[in-house]
Formats: sequence, structure tokens, C-alpha cells
Amino acid sequence: MNSVIHKFRQALARKRLKGTDFSIISNNCWGAHVYQTTGRAYATPFVGLFISPASYLRLLAGFPQCLSQPLKFKTVSDEAYINRARAAYSVQWPIGSLGDGVEIQFMHYKSETEAGEKWNRRVARISPHPGRWFFKFCDRDDCTAGQMAAFDRLPFPNKVFFTTRQDCPSRCAVKIPSNEACVPDGLSLSRLSPAYFDTADWLGGGSGRVRWWGRYLNCV
Repeated sequence: MNSVIHKFRQALARKRLKGTDFSIISNNCWGAHVYQTTGRAYATPFVGLFISPASYLRLLAGFPQCLSQPLKFKTVSDEAYINRARAAYSVQWPIGSLGDGVEIQFMHYKSETEAGEKWNRRVARISPHPGRWFFKFCDRDDCTAGQMAAFDRLPFPNKVFFTTRQDCPSRCAVKIPSNEACVPDGLSLSRLSPAYFDTADWLGGGSGRVRWWGRYLNCV
């Protein structure tokens, strides 16, 4: 029964977004799962990776010009918590670098070659229309109040910030009830967020506000 309901939700999401183009810029793989659910090719390079709050905000401050910088690779991160996390894995993922101080953690890639090829191919697919860029951020990785505020000030019309902090003053915040200090990883958040945010409505030009039926029918 759950499989049938999930397939119905997917079909509904694809119908609602039929003919809609969009590029999701995300600090982790939340956006990638939106593409998977809607059956779309990735019109974004932000797939299978994560970016620390500091690096993500640097990237957005120079967006989209930052994406035209050549992707280089480094062996050690500038951020200690990332080095600790990589050390805990049996295979250390590639660390990409764009311009000055923007690191990209290719967590789900086996090599620099694979990461570089897929990054460059997907960068070329980003929509040429700024109105079709959608920016997602969240409170993971010890995101500070100052970083939340910095995201809120960015001059992009299509923004969403997922957080468990009920006192978050951000105008684009979607507050998810939880006893945890932050929202879960991108995959888990993609499954949880439809109850609190209507992504299909947002991508279609709406506010993302969940209607009464949203908790039951929304898949994205």
C-alpha cells in the first residue's frame, strides 16, 4: 500500500510540474531528490555533495559568476570538522575548490575525475533564467544565527531555509518541529519536508505554503 501511495504522489508531483524548468542550488543533496522524485535530469551540479555554511554563503555571494571558476581539488579542508568527518570514512571523498574559499565536499563520488566530469556537465545545464533559480539552505553543520541572517539578506527571490529552531526570524524559514538541534541529512529531509513545505508549488511560482491536503498528497 505504501508503494502505491508513493507512486501516486510521484505522478501527482510530475503532473504539477509538467513543462516547468528549474535549477535547485542546495547545500546538500535535498535538491537532487526533488529531481529524482519528479523524474527530471539534474539541471544543477549540486548532486551527491554537501557544502559547509561558510563556503555555501561565499558561493551564493558570488553567484552565478562563482560557477564559472575552474573546479580544482585539494587534499585537506580548511575546516577542521570536515577533516575529522573524512577521517572517519574508509574512503576519503574528493574536496573541490572554486575561486577563493569555496569548498565542495563530493561525499558520494569515488574520485576527483568522476566529481569533476559530472560537476562540469551539470553546471552547463543550469537554467539561463535567474527567475528559475531556487536556493535551499538549512541549519545543519552548526549553522550560526549570523549565517542564517546572511542567507536571508541575499537578493534572490526564490529562497527557502529549513530549520528546527522555532525562534528563527528568517523570512524564508520553514520551521520543522523536532527535538533535534538541526534538520536531518538531505535524503531524510527530502522525505520529511513535504509535510511542511510544498516544493512543487514553490517551483511553480508559489509560496510553498502547504494546503490542508499537503501532509497526505505532497511528494515534493
